Amino acid sequence: MSAVNHDFPETRWSQLLELRDPAHPRYAEHLERLAKQYWSPVFHYAQALHRAEAEDLTQQFFAMLLSRRDLEKLSPERGSFRGFLKTALRNFVLSAARAEALRKVVPLREEADFRSPEQAFDREWARGVLVDAVARLKGEAPPVAFEIFREYCLEESGASYAELARRHGIREDDVRNRLRELRQRLREILEAQLRDYLAPGQDLEAELRFILSK
Repeated sequence: MSAVNHDFPETRWSQLLELRDPAHPRYAEHLERLAKQYWSPVFHYAQALHRAEAEDLTQQFFAMLLSRRDLEKLSPERGSFRGFLKTALRNFVLSAARAEALRKVVPLREEADFRSPEQAFDREWARGVLVDAVARLKGEAPPVAFEIFREYCLEESGASYAELARRHGIREDDVRNRLRELRQRLREILEAQLRDYLAPGQDLEAELRFILSK
């Protein structure tokens, strides 16, 4: 396998912290990135509540974050950004202003019943992190190596090492080596991404297992 680039963009937290200042020159850029990255997890959270207006709730939630300038409170010492968003989501859904309108659709339940929406948020977040990592892996891996990885690990086609070797005109040992190298590289990419998201003291291995189990 050819040499790969182990450099990564600036840490996610460095970008998030710049969102605390609306006058920052990169504020709009980071805000757009934030909305794209977390729109789907927030939407799945709202959708898991069986609300017909999940899209409207998602839009209103992001608008609320900006109007109340909650992003000014961001700090890695206060926990992961994912945790920050889930707490903000829970508070948003349970707020008095929203509760009155939402009761027309379905009564709000006790906070303990919000596990399902939180799990929906986490699943979609994990899926997004994994999709980004695989895209990065595809961009840096040799095409044949990635195709073998895709067929064996992503599609779970059931093809044996021998079948993949014949299909791609390489030795069986080469298939084994490419799969080992790309699995390791994917793990490195995921670890680097997770370090950007986690707060100090959070268990990186636990988060990695969570993502790879999705």
